[in-house]
Amino acid sequence: MKRDETLFEKEQAVIREAIVGAFGLPPGKLAVSVRGDPTLRETAPTRPRQESRIDRHAKEVLETCEWLLRKSGCYSIYVGFNSSEVRTESVFNPFSYEIHDAEALIQEGYLERHFVCMPYGEKMKIIRQLRRIVQKGAARQYLPSHWRELLDYQRQEWKPLEKSQIQTIVQSFNRLREIEGYYLRNAAISLSQRLVRASFNCDGTYIVDAEYFPQFVEENTP
Repeated sequence: MKRDETLFEKEQAVIREAIVGAFGLPPGKLAVSVRGDPTLRETAPTRPRQESRIDRHAKEVLETCEWLLRKSGCYSIYVGFNSSEVRTESVFNPFSYEIHDAEALIQEGYLERHFVCMPYGEKMKIIRQLRRIVQKGAARQYLPSHWRELLDYQRQEWKPLEKSQIQTIVQSFNRLREIEGYYLRNAAISLSQRLVRASFNCDGTYIVDAEYFPQFVEENTP
């Protein structure tokens, strides 16, 4: 009986934890997976892949996404390969996001109209400063003491993703998109959380530590 109670307690502890919480992935985890709809998973091999508009310009679109993360105020990008949707979040308006058509994104003059250039190091400084302003400002009074300690620790320990790693991460989306049978449906990169999220046509999703993501791709592609 005691053993059963211990197992139950462990199961309940897992249920109570977020898949990705305020402090990122669970301790000791480089990646977590989320199983999707069983119906979609079982029928994935029988559903032929249809070329999307983004597939026709994938190289240009991904190079543009890379540029946005490296050289503009964008700190988070979502790429919908099926819908040809690119969603961006910027330090200039951190509580909102913009949605762009992938084909429009690569048209001449579009980036200049919608995005602001910024050195990568300055963007990382702003992310750090914004966290401090929110967590140390008036909202702090609403936080329980243990949350204050955890947020302070996480903020102090946070390190920006190396700019040089962005290209490898973004370009690896093409490899995952080309997998036979179980291919990438959409993907997202968050510089502030240092996470990559990848969802596949089987409706399964992986959330991966950004630094580990290139190795993750190597381990899961031919």
